[in-house]
Amino acid sequence: MRRLISVVLLFVFTASSLTACWDVKEIDQWAYVYTIGVDKGVDNVFRFTFQIPSMKQEEGAGSGAEGRGEPSVGNEYYFISVDAPTFYSGVNMVESSLSRTLSYMHAKYLVISEDLAREGVERFINSMVRSWQIRRIMHIIIVKGKASSFVKGFVPKLTSATSKAQTGFMDIYKDTGLFIDTNYQRFLEDLKTTYRMPVATLAALNDFSNYRTRGNPPKEFKSEGEYYVGELPRSGGNKFEFFGTALFNGDKMVGQLNGDESRALLMIRGEFKSASISIADPKDREYRITVNTMMKKKPDINVEFHEGKPVINLEIFLEADIQNLQSPTEYESIEQKPVLEDAYKMYIKGIIDKTIDKCKELNVDVFGSGEKAVKHFLTIQEWEEYNWLSRFKDAEVNTKVEFTIRRTGTILKTSPIKHRQGEKK
Repeated sequence: MRRLISVVLLFVFTASSLTACWDVKEIDQWAYVYTIGVDKGVDNVFRFTFQIPSMKQEEGAGSGAEGRGEPSVGNEYYFISVDAPTFYSGVNMVESSLSRTLSYMHAKYLVISEDLAREGVERFINSMVRSWQIRRIMHIIIVKGKASSFVKGFVPKLTSATSKAQTGFMDIYKDTGLFIDTNYQRFLEDLKTTYRMPVATLAALNDFSNYRTRGNPPKEFKSEGEYYVGELPRSGGNKFEFFGTALFNGDKMVGQLNGDESRALLMIRGEFKSASISIADPKDREYRITVNTMMKKKPDINVEFHEGKPVINLEIFLEADIQNLQSPTEYESIEQKPVLEDAYKMYIKGIIDKTIDKCKELNVDVFGSGEKAVKHFLTIQEWEEYNWLSRFKDAEVNTKVEFTIRRTGTILKTSPIKHRQGEKK
């Protein structure tokens, strides 16, 4: 009986100790990091930059952004940079000048400079993940120029809630298709798998120097996706922009895709959601046509081997709604709609072929076609000996695009413009 009582008491005392909160910190004892930037260091291996909201409430503020602990509309953020050998060494060095403990459990962006990405990211990508505070859904972003400059410039307009805006910026790819979104977990998986290679979002600070106030528009058609990140001809709003895709061979960045090529990559991977795609009028290139394009179903990818050489057959299925018709041609009609559909088929197939050729030249399979090719091997050893990632450049890729216009918007028929001389032809 005494033994039973002793066991029960031991269990009670043990259970009560497990529920204690001896290591708990109050919310005002933490300094929450929203964005982490990584550059090549000067005084040490790496330079880490942390974006930290002040969490300072204005006097009398009891509601709104300030009352919720978000920075005030005045965009009060602190930016701290430190040169250190590892991420956690940098955290310790930063905390030596703070009265709070750094918390990076809410960090949503890991921003890496292009220079460092081209040298390799393995040294800090693999080590950071061991902390329980590092979230696997954190977005991986490669920036033109210094990561520290981008982090300091990342103070979104039109909102005081940066943490919420970070998610919103990444979700925009579902509406435009002009960049690809990759989180920490998928990037790590792609670093280590034998089926595909990693990609990441490209970003930059736009100095608005490409926005001209004089001159004439080009006569030849140029799509919104032909630009590269940091080169968009725009002015005003946020200086930062997310546009294009970084391509990796292992842990090293080896190339980039523009906006159009990023759309093609999303289509091939079956991750494309929707986008407004413009082309020149097939009957008169002076006019432009825009349709809202969506995936009808997942792409059909088939991999075969002919005398050891891989042959990839790819079919993309798209559908669209007409958004904008500058042309006087009645493309809504049964006779003319196939003309417009064929023009889009050729345009999109051309971009897809161009994207595949670029990736073959770099010998990077970022499409995941290895997941289809592996089915032809009986054992893992045979697959690893074949080394798919080194042989992708030799693959023959045949592409086909199905494109169907479903709806014509709120206008059923294009009516001609009337002039005193008669209808405009």
